[in-house]
Amino acid sequence: MEKHILSKTSYIRGLQCSKSLFLYRFYPQKRDPVSAERQALFNRGNDIGLRARDLFPGGVDATAGLTKRFEEAPDRTRELMNDPEIPAIYEAAFRFEGILIFVDILERHGNSWRAYEVKSSLRVSHVHYNDAALQYFVLHHCGITIESFSLIHIDGYYVRRGAVNLQQLFKQVPVTEHCVKQLNEIALRIADMKTILASPQVPERPIGEHCFQPYTCDFMGQCWKPFGESSIFNLTGLSRTDAFLLYQSGIETIGDISDVSALNDMARMQVAAFKSGEAQVDKPRLREFLSGLKYPLLYFDIELFMPAVPMYDGTKPYQHLPFQFSIHRQETPGGELQHIEFIAEPGTDPRPEFLDQLLRETEGEGTLLIYDVTLEKNILLALKKIFPEKGEAIDQRIARMRDLMQPFMERTYHHPRMKGSVSLKNVLPALVPGMSYDELKVANGSQAMTLYEQMHQAADLFSATEMREALSTYGKLDTLSMARILEVLQDAVKE
Repeated sequence: MEKHILSKTSYIRGLQCSKSLFLYRFYPQKRDPVSAERQALFNRGNDIGLRARDLFPGGVDATAGLTKRFEEAPDRTRELMNDPEIPAIYEAAFRFEGILIFVDILERHGNSWRAYEVKSSLRVSHVHYNDAALQYFVLHHCGITIESFSLIHIDGYYVRRGAVNLQQLFKQVPVTEHCVKQLNEIALRIADMKTILASPQVPERPIGEHCFQPYTCDFMGQCWKPFGESSIFNLTGLSRTDAFLLYQSGIETIGDISDVSALNDMARMQVAAFKSGEAQVDKPRLREFLSGLKYPLLYFDIELFMPAVPMYDGTKPYQHLPFQFSIHRQETPGGELQHIEFIAEPGTDPRPEFLDQLLRETEGEGTLLIYDVTLEKNILLALKKIFPEKGEAIDQRIARMRDLMQPFMERTYHHPRMKGSVSLKNVLPALVPGMSYDELKVANGSQAMTLYEQMHQAADLFSATEMREALSTYGKLDTLSMARILEVLQDAVKE
């Protein structure tokens, strides 16, 4: 059986970078570990693909039950195509001259076929067009009569009313004309890629903006390894384009910068911290920030989830829905911390109970201290539209909010161990050695929202309890982290 050389994934990769294509084909073990965020996107794409099949009922999965999916699926697809009783084929596989594709949905239409590629995004991109064009190329050369080819994606304007209406949830974009026009160009691209893969040498390709477009390459650990933590590309406040200009002029590390006059305040402070090895503190500005905090302090954080398929009436795809908050309450400077939390039970719209509990636990005066306040403000403003009768109370909470990220964003405080990042996940271990998210089952917001969605399908009470405990531990660390970081900032201005 002929072994395929290119697939949809490798073809799209080859359009981005020839070196990435070669490494993916021959050295896949050198890829960077798949991040939780990326894996969540993969999982969501698979789930949406399965949901879209319901638009074409009665179909058969050409890969079901196969032990050798790549080798056996094309023959299995042909068998299904020859059965006129089968109206649609899912994961229809075709191979042409070493190129293997899987069409998400192939719908029978008389003596011809309609092909569909399903995307979990709210809009289609040029990458999706390239994906469809390659599939059409293979189908065309396999002698399949394709009446039409369409991209299916989620309609962001859909609002759930009662049961999910798949016809309204999904939107179809015809791309047949584009695919036909691309036939000759795709043939040339494939020839170039096959030449690259036939070479015994890894292609020479210097780093550049292509490393990030259309996707952040998962071989950056290989190509960017020589630059390390002191790389000019880790200088905050410097655009990627400007960083590449410095790099091309011979400046590769932050330590190579001798003239900081052209840099903004954020970048200048980072350079100073890097060269001195010590924290850079603008004490007057930091004192001003700290003086604006009023006790009792409520270190506050919200977690949300964004189901692609709306779960509740009145919601849209990917709408931000809060399901958890964590608070550490501190009555006086240096005082004990009292932890308060809320995690919504899965199954019903969490927003009414979430808001009631939040307003109850944040009554009174004192600052709500948040790390990167934008999300929390937006969540409360959205809740205000849904529950206008509680608008005054919500406005009072928003008025009490302060952003703990502010001193770091404005470079009022910068430690070299932060490596230019102002993310809480990087600031915490830099300022409070020994505290980090590394050992947690849930280590970031993407993992939290994924786990909460999984709680809706928990197989048993034990699994659901484990998931809840993981979410609780993560939320608790988020707000405890803020308290420990604030202690470091308070110490920094002491005489």
